[in-house]
Amino acid sequence: MKKRKTFGEKLAAGCACVVVTEKGLGKKEHPFWNWLQEEGFHSWLHHGNYGMDWVFINLNSMIYAPGMPGIRIVGPIREHAITVEEFKTIWEIYMRYEGLSVLEMPEDIVIALTQDKDGKLTEHKMTVEEAEQLLQNKKTPTVRDLAKDKLVQEWLKNPSWREYYEKAPSGKCKKVIVLGFVYSELETEEILDELEAAEKELALEDWQYLYRYAHGPEKKRIHDRIVELGGEI
Repeated sequence: MKKRKTFGEKLAAGCACVVVTEKGLGKKEHPFWNWLQEEGFHSWLHHGNYGMDWVFINLNSMIYAPGMPGIRIVGPIREHAITVEEFKTIWEIYMRYEGLSVLEMPEDIVIALTQDKDGKLTEHKMTVEEAEQLLQNKKTPTVRDLAKDKLVQEWLKNPSWREYYEKAPSGKCKKVIVLGFVYSELETEEILDELEAAEKELALEDWQYLYRYAHGPEKKRIHDRIVELGGEI
């Protein structure tokens, strides 16, 4: 058995805070700051950015504090910093289980969408069995896209596709990735309309990520969009 350095002697030792570092993070225009806000994180006391290339982030409270010169705001997990990409990976792992009970796994759950008379969509989490039963009984004609959700669940079982999805820089980018896949399988006008609407909300960073994995005419289309936004390939 490997002997590791420990920090504390109790099961409850430590906190849920990590330190994230990357060259250039001290600049307010670094894309990671926008990513944090898009994910729902909030700044601690709004004390601003002191130009330090690190930030303290609490996974539980979703509060972050840019580094301050000479001040150790809190002791981070394992007493060491991690990179921006490593933090995003950790966060995506936990977001995979968002809304589930402690021992519940995502493969046990699907998302059903209901649409009211005004066109507003609402998500409903249910088990696969409940979704299939609902679809068979057709008791609720406003429930849509259960087949699409099941298709996506199968698609994400492929490790390469799951990695492509999970490393996307934003939730909006993930939505476009999923809709793009679903449209390639179903080719319905409804999905195409959703995809085009979702693409209008993408940021430059999202387009640059999609470009890395695109092929053929799609790559050229994304290239033109990046140029239009004033970005670089």
